[in-house]
Amino acid sequence: MKVSTRAALFAVTGNAIVMGAVGVTAPIGWLLVPGVAGMASRPRVAALMSGWAGALILLSVAVPIVPGHRGDRGALATSALYLAVIPVLSWRRRRTRLSWSRAAVPTVVDVGTGRVDRPVMLAVSRVPGELATAVFVPGDGLWVLIGMVMGDVPDLGRCVRTVERTFRSAVRRGGAGLWQLPALLTPLVRRHAPDGYAAATFVRVDLAGAVQVLRCGGPEILGLRHTADAPDGLLDVLDAGPGALPLGAVLEPVLVPRLPDDARIAIVTTGYAVAHYDNYADAVHHTLRCADTAVAAARLLDSPTSAAGASVSRNPPGPAVVIDRVGGMH
Repeated sequence: MKVSTRAALFAVTGNAIVMGAVGVTAPIGWLLVPGVAGMASRPRVAALMSGWAGALILLSVAVPIVPGHRGDRGALATSALYLAVIPVLSWRRRRTRLSWSRAAVPTVVDVGTGRVDRPVMLAVSRVPGELATAVFVPGDGLWVLIGMVMGDVPDLGRCVRTVERTFRSAVRRGGAGLWQLPALLTPLVRRHAPDGYAAATFVRVDLAGAVQVLRCGGPEILGLRHTADAPDGLLDVLDAGPGALPLGAVLEPVLVPRLPDDARIAIVTTGYAVAHYDNYADAVHHTLRCADTAVAAARLLDSPTSAAGASVSRNPPGPAVVIDRVGGMH
């Protein structure tokens, strides 16, 4: 339940009037309503309400027309501390609620519209160990990192945050090509996951829509092409082979292929490949045939189903990226 600004101020003012009318001087009588209402309010409203409650308390002490709040220093200091804590608790409560909701709900983010010359959708699964972030650099293009941190990792969340933050910083600074990112991120993975690794795929889409990829432990990249012989689309392996080793493994020279402009591209993680191990290509093919790019990206978050049609897992198989054809429609 959220309390509006007007309702919060009315509640605090009404409580002060009632406390003064009945002669209540104990701090608890003046603070109970602001505390309860503050925990049900947004942090900004809670701060405004605490300030107004403090002003009414000081007014009752300075102008004692009727018995008001106790005027000794101890009571005033206690009330001031209580009122100062209310916005902080409201902020922590809201942050916890948002963190829980974000962690629980997969989502699809349009990261390409208005930036590069082809639709790009980032499907974020919210599963533990997920690497999923996109950065647009004006004059350069769109950079995307997706992957999964795997193995025995002491602090999985910290490892993910460090890798994503370093990736974004390196891209924004400029001067780093796709082939240089593994050398930059591998030491971080080794430090935070000494017994683990990160299977990742780096993507760069320039302003004209040209796509380059670098797979470091990521599965083969598939694309859908429409031809006269295959009007429904022909699935093609756009980047075959094992690719480079995962982040955290031994560094090696890498190749950065350019993918075709006339294909709708699906980039997934090892989590998706493992989840759909028996029909990986068919699952991607079925997904890429969706008319809407965002729907196609959302379907890559679906877990495989059993023969009875039930999902075999409650968790999404990991993040994914769908890149439509140059000039393609969503």
